[in-house]
This record gives sequence, C-alpha cells and structure tokens, in this order.
Amino acid sequence: MATLTPTLTLTSSDVSSDTLSLTTTDSLTVSGDVVGVSRVPLSTGDLTLLAAASYTKSYVYLKNTDTSIAMDVDFGSTLSIQLAGGEFCFFPWESSQNIVVKAASGTPVLEYAAFEA
Repeated sequence: MATLTPTLTLTSSDVSSDTLSLTTTDSLTVSGDVVGVSRVPLSTGDLTLLAAASYTKSYVYLKNTDTSIAMDVDFGSTLSIQLAGGEFCFFPWESSQNIVVKAASGTPVLEYAAFEA
C-alpha cells in the first residue's frame, strides 16, 4: 500500500470582507492501479478517459494545460465539470460511470492521473 497526500490551500485578501486562509490535508491509501501523470490531446469528440469497468474507487487529477480552450468532463453522459484554460481539479471517483472528456474546440492537451484506492 502507498499513501497519497493531497493538500488544498485557498487564500485571498479581497474575495470577501474577511481574509480567506484555508488549508486542508488528507492522507489517502492507494492500493490498486495507478495511472501516472499522463497527457492526452483532446478533440471535440468524446474520449473515454477512464472506464468505470476498469477501476474501483479512485482519486483523479485533471488539468487543462491550454490557456484558453475549455474542456468538458462528463460522468457517463452528464456534463459534470468544465475546466477553463489553466484550471485543474482533484476528486474522489466512485467509478460507477465512465469519465468522458472533450474539448470545446481545437486540440488542447489534458494532463491527468488516477490512483485506485
């Protein structure tokens, strides 16, 4: 078994009337398959990035490496996340639906990784 330690920090002095300073860290056990950090060019057609049948619960990292073209991330056929240029996300995935991705236009590159719990 391996340990994955994600940390999220949110800070701002002007997003509200109060100063924002939030940090949280977790310790996640990774005991299954790992898809190391990889990159894939997208198109405007659907691409099954991670097939539900191939995984159990996993932790997924996605980053849109393009500066301007948005990417859609669907669980099954439902739009769930839209990553604008430069945005990223890290989330637990139950793996009941495929993770399907596509570009709004062009061929931007998606960086991703998956860590099976």
